[in-house]
Amino acid sequence: MHYPFLVADARSGLQYRLSDTALAELSLAPKVTEWAPGRAIANSSDPVWADSLSNAPIETISAVTAALEDLILATPDLQIPTVGSLPDSRAGRHLTALVGLWQELGDALPEGLPPIRHVLNLSHGSFLTPISVVEGSLDPLAPAAMQMLYARLKDEFGSVPASPRDRTAAIGSRLHALQGGLTAPQIETGPIDFSLSFYGLRDPAACADFAAARARALIDEGTPAREIAVLTAGSPQQIARAFSAQGIPLSGLPADLPKRDVVGETALHLALAKRPPTPAMVLASLVLSPLMPWCPVTGRNLAESLMSGDFRGQILTAYPAHKALWDDIRASASSLAQLRFLLDRICDQITEGDKVRARLSVPPGEGSPDWEGILRGIQVMAPGNADPVRNLEGVSLLLAHESPWRPCQHLIISDFTDGLYPTRPRANPIFLDSEVTSIHAATGLALRGRAASLAQGLAHFDHQLQATSGSVTFLIPWRDLSGTKLQPSAGLSLIARSIHNLDDASDLITDLSRLSPSDWPIMHHHLPPLPMQPDLPEALDFPGQDLLSLRRTDDGTAKPQSPSRLETLLVSPLAWLLAEVGAEDMSWSADELDVIAKGNIAHDVFEHIFLKDQPVPDTETLTAAVPEAYDRALMRHAGYLRSPSWEMERKGLEREILAAALRWRDHLLALNAKIIGNEIWLAGEAHGIQLHGKADAILELPDGTLLVVDHKKSGTSGRRKRMEAAWDLQAGLYRDMISRPNRRENDGMDPLIGRKVAVAYHLMNDGGFLTSGLTLSDGSPARDMGHTVSDSAVEKLTARLEELGAGRVVLNTSDDEKFFRKEAGFTPYALTDGSPLVKAFIRQVEEG
Repeated sequence: MHYPFLVADARSGLQYRLSDTALAELSLAPKVTEWAPGRAIANSSDPVWADSLSNAPIETISAVTAALEDLILATPDLQIPTVGSLPDSRAGRHLTALVGLWQELGDALPEGLPPIRHVLNLSHGSFLTPISVVEGSLDPLAPAAMQMLYARLKDEFGSVPASPRDRTAAIGSRLHALQGGLTAPQIETGPIDFSLSFYGLRDPAACADFAAARARALIDEGTPAREIAVLTAGSPQQIARAFSAQGIPLSGLPADLPKRDVVGETALHLALAKRPPTPAMVLASLVLSPLMPWCPVTGRNLAESLMSGDFRGQILTAYPAHKALWDDIRASASSLAQLRFLLDRICDQITEGDKVRARLSVPPGEGSPDWEGILRGIQVMAPGNADPVRNLEGVSLLLAHESPWRPCQHLIISDFTDGLYPTRPRANPIFLDSEVTSIHAATGLALRGRAASLAQGLAHFDHQLQATSGSVTFLIPWRDLSGTKLQPSAGLSLIARSIHNLDDASDLITDLSRLSPSDWPIMHHHLPPLPMQPDLPEALDFPGQDLLSLRRTDDGTAKPQSPSRLETLLVSPLAWLLAEVGAEDMSWSADELDVIAKGNIAHDVFEHIFLKDQPVPDTETLTAAVPEAYDRALMRHAGYLRSPSWEMERKGLEREILAAALRWRDHLLALNAKIIGNEIWLAGEAHGIQLHGKADAILELPDGTLLVVDHKKSGTSGRRKRMEAAWDLQAGLYRDMISRPNRRENDGMDPLIGRKVAVAYHLMNDGGFLTSGLTLSDGSPARDMGHTVSDSAVEKLTARLEELGAGRVVLNTSDDEKFFRKEAGFTPYALTDGSPLVKAFIRQVEEG
């Protein structure tokens, strides 16, 4: 951080702004203690903020930390103050609690302050080189610690006169009127001129592009890069990207990329992994941690298997120690003793395990863990930036919260938005302004309230404007990078006071977000046009390749196809091919209750409440059985739904499944059917290829007919349209597998062989029951769709299989999605939600 005054170089006389890094080097300051108050606040039992901590832990830790840092800056010697003179009051209790927290933290200080305390206690003659201060450069609103540092340096090294200011803006320009008079009661007005310009753009990325283009234009006109500065808040990544694209060097970028707190992240993920239910993404993030003993490739492969639903960790089987570690990581903890035991074992096996264990504050004793308390106590530090590297000739990168470290001719403010320029004033997070006044009167501590914060922000903005002598370009992003709307800075109204004949401050802004970059007032950087892409072929040809044998079993034979894979082939041969070679889309996403999750849970519940060779349960038995089966299904398929935050969705899905189960019971009774198979694996031959798949249920009807049922967590309308269009495929393939089975020992198919087979869909959402090949009695709640429900689908599948046999993968066209929706009556998910590669290889054809 930069300190709010200037110093003079002993050799060159150059006046510059002193930083904590430079002060630490010149005074040989020792290595600092880590500043991590969050853990101490979370573990504190102080009644002052105990209730707030339990209700809003993150917000409370943030507020208390900010108040503590204000208190530390307000002490002239950076030593713990004595506050016994305060009367018993709210202010006194809060201040005493902050002092107690400071005492608990020991020698730790916020960033930038440890070198100051070292210097304040340093004897004269201990500096490597003199550091004279510049007379009159100390910010009058600087906190007590900064004022004391200025006095300490002046006491030993004296002061030098300030360099004459010869870099103010041209007299009469609007910038000159603003410099030093930004908040004056009266300000000289005049027409807008070259010294001020305002542009609105889409987002910070567009602002960065414009800033770089503006800098390039100035450089091309003869302005040295060192006479240009760009001012930004937060991470300068967009600025660095845009200036790199323009080939303009920046002075002030961090030497290294921000460094994550890997130890803190691993500790947090470990705690979340022990608390049931554990999200899959937590485990995936954990196995990717660089602290794990396996190689990065193993971690990536294990993470991918976790995100696809496989938690067994079989990839680690060859390394027993790694497999045992994974089993410990995956295991949840139901007691404090079990939690301590698992954490100790895990941390003994990982890199820097002692540091990770130190971040995990698990209280002694027995009983259930207080997960919220444990998670609050884990401190994850913000990504740390290395010190900036500054060179003479680059464009100066200035940060919004720091005073400018060198002057310039042209200043570009890349994010002139609300809350910045000036910084939005904030009240003290703990004390009222009246309490700030009473504390100052009683103790001499000048804590910062809202008024002081406002004055500081205005002075800081004024100082930034005074750093330039030529022009200021204000860039206003209308939205942030997540799409949230932004408003121009409040400083726009302050600046507008210097412009006469202005109806509204927003009239100053030229909205470039609605213009093409070719119409911008400066030359925009354009990438060279991409070469013309050749037209996509009708198909990808693999002559001599048996595409149906890409997946093979251990004995070298081709793996059978499943009905779901053949449905994908029906829609998109390319999507089918990508799945065959393991090249499906592997993008991660947080746990969500989507159609697939609902279907898996509902299928699991039905399997365990409608049992093979058992009578159909009565209503009371069914109503009692569903909750228990539902809870077990959640544990197997969607443990995250058992957490309190998913209560509404969890209860809603349970109601849906119970209603579907009661309707299915009615169908079973109406058909007088007997359940002879649940989730039974079938294998057989159809259309010249081997098939296998799991049938949801197989019923035996009174006349001996078998009914293969596929439960779908959807409504009736869509499936009925598909069957009417003769594009249904899946259930008919199960019938084919029973008709032409591949037998194996104890396959359970003896009762199925040689029987008449019909198929049906049970639509769980509304209770629809659609059959094919079954004669229904009058009044049956089911609806038979006839024998032709799959004719068109089978015809298309046959053509697809012939193409694959010739080594040919036909690419989709832009007409296919419309055809499958309108003509075939179903949504082609392989095209709409499939791999981006599938979409990239869709051939565009003219309609009709």
